[in-house]
Amino acid sequence: MRKVVLLTLLIIPSLLSAQSKDTKKVLMVVSSYGKDSGQVRPGYEFDELSQAYLVFKNNGLEIDIASPRGGKVEADKFNTDKSYNKTIMEDQSAMALLDNTMTTADVDPLKYDAIYVVGGKGAMFDLPYDPALQDIILNLYQREGTVISSVCHGPASFVNVKDGEKFIIEGVELTAFCNVEEDLFGKKWVKEFPFKLEDRLKSRGAIFSQTDFMLSNVAVSGKFITGQNPFSTTRSAEEVVKALGMKPVARALYNDEKSIYLIQDILDGKA
Repeated sequence: MRKVVLLTLLIIPSLLSAQSKDTKKVLMVVSSYGKDSGQVRPGYEFDELSQAYLVFKNNGLEIDIASPRGGKVEADKFNTDKSYNKTIMEDQSAMALLDNTMTTADVDPLKYDAIYVVGGKGAMFDLPYDPALQDIILNLYQREGTVISSVCHGPASFVNVKDGEKFIIEGVELTAFCNVEEDLFGKKWVKEFPFKLEDRLKSRGAIFSQTDFMLSNVAVSGKFITGQNPFSTTRSAEEVVKALGMKPVARALYNDEKSIYLIQDILDGKA
């Protein structure tokens, strides 16, 4: 009996260790720029954070959240009645991560299998110029089996990252919040942007793809996964799960997803 107990005590830690090594870990990154719910300075998009977070959590990924300054981050004004937002707001562990984000300078990129950069107009102002975030992205770029992903304005974090003399997005198919969408929906802050995202991505050698404005579109190119706009969040997050070698768990579509997919089907003549 004593031998059985001893053997059990020896086996369990090794099993737990092997299990923890198999668990994939994703670093979500949000802008630190926001102030007064986007009225003084634009922040990150809570819808994009919540939808992606739930996809990652429900597929068993470990999640950390970082921002350039660390600490509490502020989103633009959002609809608290949306089911995905309510779920996150009621999740104490998720809100604790948002109330005390890691500083990107303190992140050890070797701990992560993927990065997912959340969009929002604030991303245009601080993420492209954060050297620590650039180092994290470059580390993932140079390692095998990793994923670099983002949605909406999140790809702004890629535009200044170089591997030697080459921009890492050169020759990569990417999508992001496009010029048409900026012209239609970005009027309040777009005049203050340091650059237009679509134009800058193209100037760095990226192959830019897009669909009609505010319809779902995801580009997968090598280790890069990008979503065009907020309605591309869930699909882009699920592509991250696939790229990490897992099959995304089945889920019910949100009502706004159903609406966007219906519009696409009508435009395609399928409905």
